[in-house]
Amino acid sequence: MTGAELLSFAGSLCGLRGRELARAVERAAEQAGITEFMGRRLAGYSGGMQQRLGIAQAIVHRPSVLLLDEPVSSLDPEGRRDVLDVIARLRGSATVVVSTHILADVERVCDRVAILDHGRLLAESEIDVLLDRHAAPAYEVELRHAGPDLQRALLRRLAQLPWVAGVEGTDGRIRVRTADPDAAGRELVRELAAAGAGVDRLQRVRPSLEEVFLSIVEGRPEVDVR
Repeated sequence: MTGAELLSFAGSLCGLRGRELARAVERAAEQAGITEFMGRRLAGYSGGMQQRLGIAQAIVHRPSVLLLDEPVSSLDPEGRRDVLDVIARLRGSATVVVSTHILADVERVCDRVAILDHGRLLAESEIDVLLDRHAAPAYEVELRHAGPDLQRALLRRLAQLPWVAGVEGTDGRIRVRTADPDAAGRELVRELAAAGAGVDRLQRVRPSLEEVFLSIVEGRPEVDVR
């Protein structure tokens, strides 16, 4: 069976016939970015192509809502990118609900996010709102000529400060999450200098969705974001 035959079969199950079916197959293949592979037998499809074909099969009848469960799991980076591009293109034509544990992908293709923990809804909102409300601000520090001993000592020193919510680092880079941005702005440079650390770059950065997820799940707040 070829990709075109599979999509034609899927469309026929949804009641499409004749020219309407042919147009639907062509449109779905184009949206999924697999038009050039439609004549290829399914056995010759890569993992990423199979995922895109599966999405094309799901949208051949133009659904208003599309549910995707772990759509990029087990794909290589190229296949993952291709599938995410397909999902991004679909946002204007359907409501796409993606279930995934790869939170960087959520930030890339989604407008809203819902966080579930053991079947309980902990938060749901637009991503920007969620990041602004729940995540501790963070600073990234790039150290100058910092060996592993100095970096470990610096991590221990920073972790003891009352305005530090979390700190991690490796290979000359440190990320400091702070519960008090004003205090961090005043004191972080002073603490780095007191520890004898040279600084090449110090930048306040937006927290990642993964950091927000961990903050919410570990804190287990009530649903308060809409």
